[in-house]
Amino acid sequence: MELPLHGLDVIVGGRIRDQRLKAIKNLLKDYPFAYSVHCPESLNLMNREEIAAEKAVFKSLVEFSHEIGSRILVYHPGRFKSEVEIRLSQRKRLSPLEKVEGKKRERNILKEFSVLLRQAKVILGMENARPFIGEKGYTYAEEIGELAKQVKDIDEENIGITLDIGHAYLSTMLYNQDFIRTIAKVKPRLKHMHLQDNCGRPSYFQEKDQDLLVAHGRGDMHMPPGWGEIPFEKAVQALEPAGCLLVMEVRPRYFEYIKESRQRLEDLLP
Repeated sequence: MELPLHGLDVIVGGRIRDQRLKAIKNLLKDYPFAYSVHCPESLNLMNREEIAAEKAVFKSLVEFSHEIGSRILVYHPGRFKSEVEIRLSQRKRLSPLEKVEGKKRERNILKEFSVLLRQAKVILGMENARPFIGEKGYTYAEEIGELAKQVKDIDEENIGITLDIGHAYLSTMLYNQDFIRTIAKVKPRLKHMHLQDNCGRPSYFQEKDQDLLVAHGRGDMHMPPGWGEIPFEKAVQALEPAGCLLVMEVRPRYFEYIKESRQRLEDLLP
């Protein structure tokens, strides 16, 4: 079970609310799940202007993950351009040097926090990003090879990759890459997987209405495995994800198909 931090109201202004943490722990103790925690998508360790606030949120996220016994903390790597800024077409784009400096800043912060992660017995999974038509380069993490290189350069045992299989399929289709060969690049650092299906047809950033997107098979659909076009059997064979924490990350509109999805997942795994 993956808990989205941005839906829990447990971290406010970079600090944990103790009463809310106590209430969440009291609720979770009644369930036998393994847990992962998803950072808010707004967290950006490349954000030079507000880096103190970003680091405070990240530190509290590690502490929260430890408190609830989460094995994995999922982080969307830094964006050169946030999803809010995508709407601001006049904003100055970063230079190649600024991008290099941003990635270095993120590496240094994560190496610094690797000690805290180790003490908390939490693994950080850096997740590959979904692509948008016309926005190539808003984050390096839409390119799986670039994400794998960043994690390799950080070179900490407790910092690996969360592979979102749906994001990977969209990215490889948009940029005309071989899906299986591309995802195989993460195998040495693979810690966690998000399993969800789509039709491999990327959308524009502004396209958000799932009721309209589903019929045409566009965008980051998060459908049950088997509904779309992702070759899951070949993907599982290429990755051999033994020991990974697997999360079936489908949208709420598909929750009535959870049993069907679980059976599909069990059939896929050796």
